[in-house]
Amino acid sequence: MLKIISRFFLCLTIVFLSYLEPAFAEEIKPDMDSIIVRGVDFIRWDKFDQGIAEFKKVIELYPDEPAGYFFVGASLQGLIDDYRNETYNDEFERYINLAIKKGNAKVEENPNSALEHFYLGGALGYRGIYRSFRGNWWGAFMDGGKAYSHLKETLELDPELCDAYYGVGAYHYWKSAKSKLFWWLPFFGDERKKGIQETMIAIQKGKYANNEAANSLLRIYLEEKDYSAVLKWGEEVKKINPDNPFRLWNTAYAYMGLKHWDEAQNTLLYLLNVLKSSPYYAPAGEYECRYWLAFTNFNLGNLQSAQQELNRAIQLEPEVKGNDYAEPFLDKVKGLQKEISQKLKTK
Repeated sequence: MLKIISRFFLCLTIVFLSYLEPAFAEEIKPDMDSIIVRGVDFIRWDKFDQGIAEFKKVIELYPDEPAGYFFVGASLQGLIDDYRNETYNDEFERYINLAIKKGNAKVEENPNSALEHFYLGGALGYRGIYRSFRGNWWGAFMDGGKAYSHLKETLELDPELCDAYYGVGAYHYWKSAKSKLFWWLPFFGDERKKGIQETMIAIQKGKYANNEAANSLLRIYLEEKDYSAVLKWGEEVKKINPDNPFRLWNTAYAYMGLKHWDEAQNTLLYLLNVLKSSPYYAPAGEYECRYWLAFTNFNLGNLQSAQQELNRAIQLEPEVKGNDYAEPFLDKVKGLQKEISQKLKTK
């Protein structure tokens, strides 16, 4: 189960930032600020179309600034991840590559701007995550290393830009979590605690990314198998948007980790309703959700209900093949179906 979460972090040097907020420690154009804040408010409630429309206004007004492209790309990555909807992949790639291109130009023009390093580091981090999830390990490795360098430079130029600790903390934690076999080497070691502490700085002192840093801890604590902490931080995220699929996915995983099958099943049913009622619905999200509903029913001894959920999942298979989120579940569905059949035969 935890492999579903850790797939995003297999590349040792990937940094991920908030898909919602920037840090505005430096002076920023007032009209750009107001537009971004408006867009962020839409994204908080998973109103991606409205939020992205706002960010595109920034691009129209300031086509040479990386900010608008960054927020469009970051929002699309959040949409893809939350809803398992890969129909937005091409659009994400276009905008995130433009953010990197514009960011590189801005950093060359003004190498002492913490904010420009922040946007460039963030865009590189997002592209690194995207590449790693799709098996482009070398590209992800290169992006991750560059992302961390720019985020580190951000904090050196402006230590008060605490939102950057979100990405830096993610880098330190996940680099260590995915390199345990190499901790004895001089350039590795266990920096998980450091990463968590840096993430906490973003939560406590970040101007905009504090809620998203708490979101980040959902994945971190899930990796640590600290399921109670996942549920705790999930309650914090819930205050912002109770229907956030990101929170619901991770809450369900935590309940399953605790073997609280009833609570996991209730969370998954709620999540399934959120997914199916959303304009961003994709069959891959339902497919994954149906598998976990079958899994929880199986562990509750409800074999007939488990089989029914698997049958619903199987009906979706022609639509989900080729989806990077759904692919790992194709074998899982077959394996669980076999286990259920064997148990039913012995009854």
